[in-house]
Amino acid sequence: MSNQTTPRNLTVPKIVAIVGNVLMLLCVFLPYASVAKDSPYREYADEMVDGVRAGELADPSMFKFATLYNKLKDQTSNSSEIAMIVMALVAAIAITAIIALIFACVSKGIPALVFSIIGFLLFLVLNWDFSDRGVVPTDDYSWGFGYYLFYAAALVAVVGAIWMIVSKRREQ
Repeated sequence: MSNQTTPRNLTVPKIVAIVGNVLMLLCVFLPYASVAKDSPYREYADEMVDGVRAGELADPSMFKFATLYNKLKDQTSNSSEIAMIVMALVAAIAITAIIALIFACVSKGIPALVFSIIGFLLFLVLNWDFSDRGVVPTDDYSWGFGYYLFYAAALVAVVGAIWMIVSKRREQ
């Protein structure tokens, strides 16, 4: 009898964890930072700024920041190291979200929880790095939709993983 109820009891927590991890992954590609509507980055979107089209700087995602840092890494003395750190952090956030998603899909609550938390901690490190270096928030940039959604997505992923763990324990 318990074998028949286990999949049904895990369905909702599994879906919640999957949704949270998919959103965490999606946030890597959503606007992480945003400029004002009257910003020169929007007004002169086709103009080139330091070898980059100004429109690319308007609402960059985490992924876009990583590619921009890679493009501009040879422009100043520390840019190469900073580019490597940003690219590594963004890649690590995406990879941990994918791994957590895989574990959520196979109903493994503890690994899904661990990788969701690791992904969130990496996200916090990226936020600290950008804030500390004065990248975001600034006079030109504020946090974007992807930044705020990541917090909600991480919370949903963690709640779903914990719920999966609790549901499995109750069935045993």
